[in-house]
Amino acid sequence: MLVRIANAYGGLAPLPGYDHHLIVSVHFRAPKPNGFPSSEEGDDLQAVELNMCSLLETGNYVLSALVVTNNGLRDFIFYTRDPRATQEKIDRSISIFKGFEVEFAMEPADDWRVYKAFSGMVNRVN
Repeated sequence: MLVRIANAYGGLAPLPGYDHHLIVSVHFRAPKPNGFPSSEEGDDLQAVELNMCSLLETGNYVLSALVVTNNGLRDFIFYTRDPRATQEKIDRSISIFKGFEVEFAMEPADDWRVYKAFSGMVNRVN
């Protein structure tokens, strides 16, 4: 498992108003035996991430908190203060995920439980 975490939210989470999480799960097209993407697919995933973050983070309505890579997929975890507008942005821009199977989950998460769980794991390792 590879975890990237936005440490900026470390002592602050949960941030007031950002009370829903959005989890975007991007399935790898051809994962390696260890469950990670090939370098070529990794380049495509990086482009997806850059496009998605540019789209969602405009206006500070969405915060990128975590990226977890494991078992043939990459989960991007965001927190949003406007779930409806966030969903509309995704619906209008689904083409940024071209070539990948993608799943979306948006749920109330005012406690930032997912972020805190991974933050606790990362801090125990360091």
